[in-house]
Amino acid sequence: MANYLFLQVVLCAFLINMLFICIADGWGSGCQRGAVGPQGDKGNIGPTGDPGDGELVEDINWRQCAWYSSNGNDYDTNIYDCVFQKQYSDTALWVYYGGNLRLYACSGCCKRWYITFNGNECSSPTVIDAVVYQANTYYMNLHRHRSFEGYCHNIGSGEVHVRLAVGDCSGYGNYDASTGWNSASRIIIKEVSASTY
Repeated sequence: MANYLFLQVVLCAFLINMLFICIADGWGSGCQRGAVGPQGDKGNIGPTGDPGDGELVEDINWRQCAWYSSNGNDYDTNIYDCVFQKQYSDTALWVYYGGNLRLYACSGCCKRWYITFNGNECSSPTVIDAVVYQANTYYMNLHRHRSFEGYCHNIGSGEVHVRLAVGDCSGYGNYDASTGWNSASRIIIKEVSASTY
């Protein structure tokens, strides 16, 4: 009986050793790979996926124009001209301006900065502008960073001149305006999908 148990232990040890050799050799010299089985049947065609959202236009067509200079004009329809290539006729443009704007030597006064597209202000949905008003500040020379932005529809594809301009506020006269002082100014333009509202 003892000899029989001993033979079983030896046989198990041999088989385990052969298994390790096969694994270590990657089915090399110690073992042989079996025959390749038959090719399986072709699977069924999967269900049709949902339609995608398309390209995000705003991620592929945008531009920043930045400059480092001051403009002391009280009237100027072209403080800076940023030329943009609009790719589609059914998209909108988002425009941002950031820079230093100020009024000087006046009280109860106002100036207006605005954006034009090929020489015209936006009409859909409305103009993109900002006003600076101040009172009781005649002797103050307050240079401050200001920004404004907005969307404009109904602009055709092709070259678009996006310009920053300055002029008078409605109901106010001319006052001393300044654009961009001792800091960078920038216009950022993005072509975006038209709003559904």
